[in-house]
Amino acid sequence: MNKANDLPIDQHVGQPSPELVREALKQVLSSVEFQASPRLQQFLTYVVEESLAGRGPQIRGKAIAVEVYGRRIDGTGGQNLVRVEARRLRRLLREFYEDQGDGEGVRIFVDPGGYKPRFSFETSPENDTTLVQKRKHPGGRSWPLLLSGLGFLVAVAVLGFWISRENPKPLPAAHSTEQAESTALGQQSLTRLQAANLADQARGMFFPVFDVKRQQIALGMFQHAMELDPALSDGYAGSAQVLAILALLSQNEAQRDDLFNQASEMSGRALELSPADAWANAANGWVLAVKDRPNEALKYARTSVELAPRDGHILDLVGITAIMVNAPELAADVSNPDRPRSGPGRFGARNIWGVSQLMLGNYENVVEAFQGAPAAGAPVSAPSLLFQAVARDQLGHSEEAQRLITEMRKTWPEFPSEFLADRIFHNDGKTRNVILQALSRY
Repeated sequence: MNKANDLPIDQHVGQPSPELVREALKQVLSSVEFQASPRLQQFLTYVVEESLAGRGPQIRGKAIAVEVYGRRIDGTGGQNLVRVEARRLRRLLREFYEDQGDGEGVRIFVDPGGYKPRFSFETSPENDTTLVQKRKHPGGRSWPLLLSGLGFLVAVAVLGFWISRENPKPLPAAHSTEQAESTALGQQSLTRLQAANLADQARGMFFPVFDVKRQQIALGMFQHAMELDPALSDGYAGSAQVLAILALLSQNEAQRDDLFNQASEMSGRALELSPADAWANAANGWVLAVKDRPNEALKYARTSVELAPRDGHILDLVGITAIMVNAPELAADVSNPDRPRSGPGRFGARNIWGVSQLMLGNYENVVEAFQGAPAAGAPVSAPSLLFQAVARDQLGHSEEAQRLITEMRKTWPEFPSEFLADRIFHNDGKTRNVILQALSRY
């Protein structure tokens, strides 16, 4: 039986390969219909990738509520939101394919009654060459549709200009920095705005850090952002952070070195394009931390905090960098629950705070941080159970420590606890030994 990623196109049943499905997904996400709905872009990406990974039947509204919309894992509010958003998603997909008009290629559907996507392949063998040629054009959209989309934007712009002439008003105080940045990017290039939106969406997938599949999905989105606008640093910074994570997790030395080299190339390019950009500096600091160059890593990390002291994603990158280089005070500072923050980072901050407290020996704080994760809507992972178990062990709560480690090994039997303890706490022998002793004891 072929692996999922090796499935060919079956011309009789119309089932496309994962490669063609992802190409179709890119076309949908880059369309006029979806550009104004970044959450629906993430919704569709999530269900498509879960289905391609063989987990389609397990896609549930609760998982989408947590992973895409950051809602609490308990209660029904998040699932009700997902049902409403699913109706919007189906409508936008229908409008997209109605506008496409040629009736060929891979199409993605999310039928009522569930969230598992359905893929169709509507072409004949003699049209395969034409289909491939069409996919070489960015976005895969026809000129009439593109012009209609641009015409709509022009009309909106003209209407806005007329209204401003007739009713001049100052900008409201609530006009956010993010809105201003999007407006500025849109004035430069619609493609640049599209690339920036895609990169921003992907950086929201940063946690759980040790979910390799999730990181690979984010990497694909960052790479697509680079394709859309090679002069925008965001895609390079995002690719650098993911490649460094994959290098950290790799147990193959040759593969790890290759990932290191790619990460360094990406972070270097990001800094070259935007030397004063907080994300470029934070990503470079993280890459240097994983490469065990702590002094340089801290220099770039601290610079990025000065550039963007409230950006949740920047603070998370700096936090894990500080953990890697044994600077728990910095990790605690950027992840402190009382610190003002904006944008993504709601899950990561709690985890980073918990680990920083473990390194500082504040074990009660560790338990509080990780024990409250599910109630706050944060995903539970193998490391969160491990760190909580270690803190329980240090507090003398042996039975609870045993239960947590047993649950971790049962749920994630292949999680390389000892390997990662050695990799993450390479510069912090005390914490590494406490973790290894707990794993050995239980």
